[in-house]
Amino acid sequence: MREQSGTLKNSRDFLLLGERFEFRENGSLKVDFDEKVIEFDPSSWNHLMRLERILKRKLLEELEPAVNYYSRKFGVKFKRITIRKPKTRWGSCSPDGNLNFNLQLVYLPPDLIRYVACHEVAHLKENNHGRAFWELVKKEFKNYREIKKRLRVLILVQKTNSFLDPSKASHLPK
Repeated sequence: MREQSGTLKNSRDFLLLGERFEFRENGSLKVDFDEKVIEFDPSSWNHLMRLERILKRKLLEELEPAVNYYSRKFGVKFKRITIRKPKTRWGSCSPDGNLNFNLQLVYLPPDLIRYVACHEVAHLKENNHGRAFWELVKKEFKNYREIKKRLRVLILVQKTNSFLDPSKASHLPK
């Protein structure tokens, strides 16, 4: 349900790829990206694990093209992309070229996901946050300072979203 002002009236709505999705409690699992609806039983461990796999695949669909683009653009190679559930980082880059991304990115708009992909790929060329690193990022995201601020604010997504934490499933709105 939405109020006429466009604000959310139903606390079961949440963001996925920066768009509003409706959460419906249901005995079967259904994810409809076109209709922007996710149905599942939050008390079902099986549903939570299957939903997590679906969201990982969806996030990977956003990340892979961006990582491939930036790695070509920066002239670097990566070994693999992994989606994890760290508590404090949006992404990380290992010295051997593995890129790790936080599953919570799936809730953010695509431009922020691309920024995080760019940021991590840039670390394959400049393994620090020095001037050369930020110049590389700035070539792709002139407004990188604004984006960094947005991500700091959105870190709350990581701390408050409980859809993928089975231990908090009972806290979902009813």
